[in-house]
Amino acid sequence: MNLKKTYTKISDSKINLMIALSILGLIIVLVLDFFDEKYSYHDILVEFHGLIFDLLIFGILLTIYETIKSKNDNITRYKEEINDYKFWENEEAMFRTRGLIKRLYDLNAKNIDLSHCYLASDNSFSTYDNMKNWKFSGANLSNTMFMMSTLENAQFYSTNLKEATFVQVNLTNCSFCSAILYKTNFEKCIFTNVDISNSVVYEKNWFELLESKENIGISLLKEQFELKPNLINDIEVYRIIRKTKPTHNNS
Repeated sequence: MNLKKTYTKISDSKINLMIALSILGLIIVLVLDFFDEKYSYHDILVEFHGLIFDLLIFGILLTIYETIKSKNDNITRYKEEINDYKFWENEEAMFRTRGLIKRLYDLNAKNIDLSHCYLASDNSFSTYDNMKNWKFSGANLSNTMFMMSTLENAQFYSTNLKEATFVQVNLTNCSFCSAILYKTNFEKCIFTNVDISNSVVYEKNWFELLESKENIGISLLKEQFELKPNLINDIEVYRIIRKTKPTHNNS
């Protein structure tokens, strides 16, 4: 019998190694018990109860650890896969990214970064009720829909929101800096502390339209921002500029 091959075969498998060590430990215990005059079967019963308790506790802890680790590993992997599809403007990238978003959301992933993703005409966002701290900067979200959800602290910097729809969405602390808001529809949304500086709209009465659709916080926006006519590709648009605070002469 080749002992080297036997040792290699055992060590190559964790299960075989565990079985071998268990058998070796059992042999050692039986030998020691044989020479122990005070040995009794009651001792085995006591130790067996302790062993069962240890296995139960460590089994629960190990299961919890493996569950958390598997969840975190999946979240990391899905986020890395989304990064691979950024800057791809085609339907395949959109469908794959959409599936990854669904998996991340089901895992309660936080701070999902969808910057520069192509998600045009995607209505799946209307099924998510919590998108706090998500990043959409530079993404193509034209003709998408957000409905009855929380988007607090979300970033829409330079995002294409052409003909997108927001219905009953909490936009508290969101940033729409330099976003394209061409025919973007906002209805019954909360605009608390929203930054819309340098974003582009196509309606001269944009603030009035927001108020007519029961959005909250528009009066404060009107105090902070104003519309300035501009030309983009020979098309007249309006860029939203932050109002400058008047300077006071103390002299």
